Amino acid sequence: MLLRYIQIAFRNMRRQKLFAFINIAGLALSMAVCLMVLKSTKKNFSYDKFHPAASRTWRITSQATTQEGKHYHMASTPLPLATVLHQDYAITEAEVRVYSVLNGNVINGKKKLPVYGAFTEPSFFKVFGFKLESGDPATALSTPNSIILGEEAARKIFGTQQAMGKTIHFETLGDYIVTGILAPAPGLTHINYEAYASLSSVSALEQQKVLPERLQNWNNVQDAYTYVVLKPGVNKASLSTALEFLSEKYYQPASKGIGSITFEKQSLSSITPSQELYNDMGGGHPWGKVLGEITVGLALLLCACFNYTNLSIVRSLQRAREVGVRKVNGAKRSQVFMQFIVESVVMCLLSLILAMGLLVLMESYTHVGIGFLSGERFDVALMGWFLVFSLLTGVLAGLIPAWALSSFQPARVLKNIVDIKLFGGLGLRKTLIVIQFSLSMTAIIFFVTVYRQFSFKEAFDMGFARNNILNVPLADVDFQLMKDRLMQVKGVEAATASSGTLGMPGQSGFLQARTALDGNRMELGYYAGDADFLKLMQLRLLAGSGFPAAASQSNEQYIIVNERLVAAMNLKTPADAIGKTLWLTDSTAVSIIGVVKDFNYQPIEMPVLPMAIRFVPQRFRQLQVLVNTQDKDQVMAGIKQAWMEMHPGEIFSAGWMNDELIERTSGKEPVSGLAVLVFMITVIAALGLLGVVSYTTFTRRKEIGIRKVMGAGVPGLVMLLSQSYLRLIVLAGIIALPLGYLGSTLFLRLFANRINIGFFTLAGSFAALLGIALLAIISQTWRAADANPANVLRND
Repeated sequence: MLLRYIQIAFRNMRRQKLFAFINIAGLALSMAVCLMVLKSTKKNFSYDKFHPAASRTWRITSQATTQEGKHYHMASTPLPLATVLHQDYAITEAEVRVYSVLNGNVINGKKKLPVYGAFTEPSFFKVFGFKLESGDPATALSTPNSIILGEEAARKIFGTQQAMGKTIHFETLGDYIVTGILAPAPGLTHINYEAYASLSSVSALEQQKVLPERLQNWNNVQDAYTYVVLKPGVNKASLSTALEFLSEKYYQPASKGIGSITFEKQSLSSITPSQELYNDMGGGHPWGKVLGEITVGLALLLCACFNYTNLSIVRSLQRAREVGVRKVNGAKRSQVFMQFIVESVVMCLLSLILAMGLLVLMESYTHVGIGFLSGERFDVALMGWFLVFSLLTGVLAGLIPAWALSSFQPARVLKNIVDIKLFGGLGLRKTLIVIQFSLSMTAIIFFVTVYRQFSFKEAFDMGFARNNILNVPLADVDFQLMKDRLMQVKGVEAATASSGTLGMPGQSGFLQARTALDGNRMELGYYAGDADFLKLMQLRLLAGSGFPAAASQSNEQYIIVNERLVAAMNLKTPADAIGKTLWLTDSTAVSIIGVVKDFNYQPIEMPVLPMAIRFVPQRFRQLQVLVNTQDKDQVMAGIKQAWMEMHPGEIFSAGWMNDELIERTSGKEPVSGLAVLVFMITVIAALGLLGVVSYTTFTRRKEIGIRKVMGAGVPGLVMLLSQSYLRLIVLAGIIALPLGYLGSTLFLRLFANRINIGFFTLAGSFAALLGIALLAIISQTWRAADANPANVLRND
């Protein structure tokens, strides 16, 4: 019987080639995106599955509350926490700390190779399922100055030579002996460092003042990550109770004007997709993006299914007589129902083949903007999911047409088609049109808002100079020597040393400061800059002055703050702040020498918060060089030559500040991807409308012929045939306008600096969709109204 149904399905597709093509193409288009979302979703939920006791493993996080009442949920914790948990509570089987400060350049001959690593303990291999290709996991991290390298890091440093037993030298952190080579992770993980050194090395580094004192410091929660494995049978509530007690023991309860820290547990399986915690690690997608991808995929699939339903109903006039004849000959409703379901599934399986081809193309050409949804490689399990997805889609798309057509009574359908009514008499086809165009208009409004916001972001004046400035890495050369050398290059107008690029995500430092040694802490962002930083960045001084040229390079004496920090200090005017003392990280007293006008030192998604500019040459990472714009290539060549003189054998990598900011903060990829998706939704909706209008004009062709014989004109007939569908588009607009406005408002809340949605965004979106609908409607109604009535009446 099933084979017979499949044969009938292919026979009907051969007979109705246009219908089959529209449905297969529409379903394939939406399924390609859905398959991409399925791949990405499978990847997002595949992290950290290979660890030995994953269900009993928890990460401890910190909820920090500032004295201003602001909350920061951080993925990191103080370093002493794991030790206290082990000593005072008998609930853990193992604990491990990951202290992510093993960063810097490894010196290999004349080359400096950056390495991104962390300090950790031997229990690392008890808690996590990582394996060593070489070395003993029980002893590889047991002695100070031992280090485990990942395969890529070992190859980067030693090439094809054997790395085991070799010594590597970090510029600032000293020498380490390679005691292990880490095998590639068996699966995806949020822990992705290149190297792991023994945590027992940290004590000596703190004594030498190479690293700040953190081993016994409960006030710093920014650098260490704590993981625990609970003993079998221990309830997770026991861990919550212990963390609550420790929070009360080491930190005072939060109240107005007083900061506080509380500890919380986070299961290993919930780390990815991420909850967008501050100071988190790993490259997993946040929950918002995962849910956004799923929503986009389901919306497209829903539109395609609606389109299939609409076109199936359009064909119902021809198929109704077939159903009537089959029922008269003894076919049961369940048999007729199954036939239409099989036809739908067959069409979806054919669409799956086309969709997989489209999927390969979309992932190969990610510049179309949809590559941000790409996931993992194909495998047998993924292909199985694709097949199941296609079958479910076929059943979903064919359910309503199968139910509707199989319900026809033979006596009635052999005389005339009976429309399917829904929602108080509104035809099913019209209901689906309203839903499709509501989705389309909501998507268009949202796209226009996103496009306008990112255009606004690109043109937004962040309050500092960014044009014609070249970022040149210092690469551990004395900033003053390089600055003097670059100032000799023809075309260089000014230069300043800095710790990072203003406005660039992740480049602002953060620290805690007090207005008195025993005062309340406040968190502030900071950049390090030299005496020319304010001038080159064109930051406006409101009071005081910049750093003096003779400022000490070894002892920090002065600091420049913004207006927000002055307000946080409860001072009335910028002038009142000059000469005031700030205590940085409880140990360094600095005097406020200047106050600058507020500017966006972080991306415009973030509000302007209290910040400072510090003169700390040890934190300088680059020179920012203002150049003459007449011949940038010649100036770049001169700067490169000067840089290479001071860095023989190294690779010169400089970039224009404005280009780097645009590259890191531009919304080109999400905007172009969203445009593709909106285009798909709108095209599918327009095809559905086209099919329904075509059906209507076909069923009313005799009426149209009679009206023309009675003297009706073509424009009048077009209006008569179109007005009911125009009302549907208006109804869709009434539904979509508030939905689009709400969705756009929620999106704009992500930005501290944002556009207003405005009347023209809503009106323009409605006008655009109305124009598309009119094109689909009039293309069919005009052809029907212009037909020769003699031919129509003679044929009927």
